[in-house]
Amino acid sequence: MKKIIRTSILMILISSCSEGYIPIEETTQIPSGPITYETHISPIISSRCISCHSGNNPQAGLLLENYNQVRNSSENGSLIQRINDPADPMPVTGLMPASTRILFDEWGINGYLEN
Repeated sequence: MKKIIRTSILMILISSCSEGYIPIEETTQIPSGPITYETHISPIISSRCISCHSGNNPQAGLLLENYNQVRNSSENGSLIQRINDPADPMPVTGLMPASTRILFDEWGINGYLEN
């Protein structure tokens, strides 16, 4: 009986562990065709990020004003990590919808297409 209780407690503890990200819902659809910076990523950056991450004093020293800056931040993992982190999300107002966050993941997987 003790073995069953210990195993049950262990299973509960393991299942409650967190990876620090919110999984993408299975219903999220990736757009057909390539995900490009100009078409998909730039509009998100402009509407959700640029107000804090531009100019002479960007928050956290992170500039996201152009393709190279966004790509570098994505490649080193900080941008993708922060937009997927429920404990410390970007934007600070809360996680973007999964359908928006997946675009960044797919853009990186597909080689940071510029156009």
